[in-house]
Amino acid sequence: MIPRYASFLCLCALAASSIRAQHFSAVDRPMPAPSPAVWSNGLARVGAVLVDPSNRCVLVQGYINQTNGLVELLACGPEGKTHESLLVLKASPLDVNIGLLLLGLKAEGRPTEVGVWPDRRGPQLDLWVEWQQNGQARRRRAEELVCNEQTGRRLPATPWIYTGSVIEHGYFRALSEDSYVATYWDPWSLINLPLPCGGDDHVLIANEETVPPLGTPVCLRLQLHQATWWERFLKRLRGN
Repeated sequence: MIPRYASFLCLCALAASSIRAQHFSAVDRPMPAPSPAVWSNGLARVGAVLVDPSNRCVLVQGYINQTNGLVELLACGPEGKTHESLLVLKASPLDVNIGLLLLGLKAEGRPTEVGVWPDRRGPQLDLWVEWQQNGQARRRRAEELVCNEQTGRRLPATPWIYTGSVIEHGYFRALSEDSYVATYWDPWSLINLPLPCGGDDHVLIANEETVPPLGTPVCLRLQLHQATWWERFLKRLRGN
């Protein structure tokens, strides 16, 4: 893709993904202009978002916002549902989405309403939370930071699904909600957790054993999932 056309093509793809979604209690904010993609040394910076096409990932800076209690979001922005989100990210959801589009992602579907997602398919991402602690680099899968209170165990390793949010009545809803990554299925979020527990807003809690201290600066790495041979075999077996 030619860098100077990248932002234009991404906006076209974003508009093409528009579908109807259920209304929630979000405060609509004016739709800002998207940040241009600035390319340097093979990397693209879209606002505060770094896109690394060679390593097939998007990097977003933020901090630990919650270390205990119920969660419905892995990550939101400062104007989002911070009372139930593990991370707060310092970037625009619009820029994060453009970064994912630059990697070639195209949403195949999304939850039909909050807590309802009949067909949990779409582009897969491995989510990693990275930070420094006591002078050492730390890195964990995002699932390790969340527990299922019913089972008493942390979430099993799983790719997350890019669902792309939706444009409705002229608003990009991930932006009006400031919502990035949902653990409780949400059609307005950019990314959703595909595990069955994502349909229940009363079972997922912060994993106090693995979550870094409150306020710790982190980097959220959105990495395109590389399917294992077993996953490829099962996909062929299902005929998709």
